[in-house]
Amino acid sequence: MTGVGPVLRFCPESNDLLYPREDKERKKLVYFCRSCQYQEDADPKEWCVYRNEVQHTSREKSVVLQDVRSDPTLPRTRDVRCPECANNEAVFFTSSTEEGMTLYFSCCSCGHRWRDYV
Repeated sequence: MTGVGPVLRFCPESNDLLYPREDKERKKLVYFCRSCQYQEDADPKEWCVYRNEVQHTSREKSVVLQDVRSDPTLPRTRDVRCPECANNEAVFFTSSTEEGMTLYFSCCSCGHRWRDYV
């Protein structure tokens, strides 16, 4: 089966998609149906485990988006005061490092950025 992508499996009883999970007692990979009790062992020749670890340099980790205050997916707070213009609304996001967590703020008025170490 080399060169072929993942094969979708379907339950012979309900025709629903089968999902992979570990049978911890037998230490095997099985496919199971979420609608009924059907399950089947996975063929060891079809097992494929892929792990992608992305390594970032310290410079890449410290890059902050240019205009985060216009990002509608970021949360906003009115519980901070901008050190530059004293406005009380800012967007914020976090970043975790080995040293701890850092909370980044960007003022919604002037765009000034600052951080708080949590």
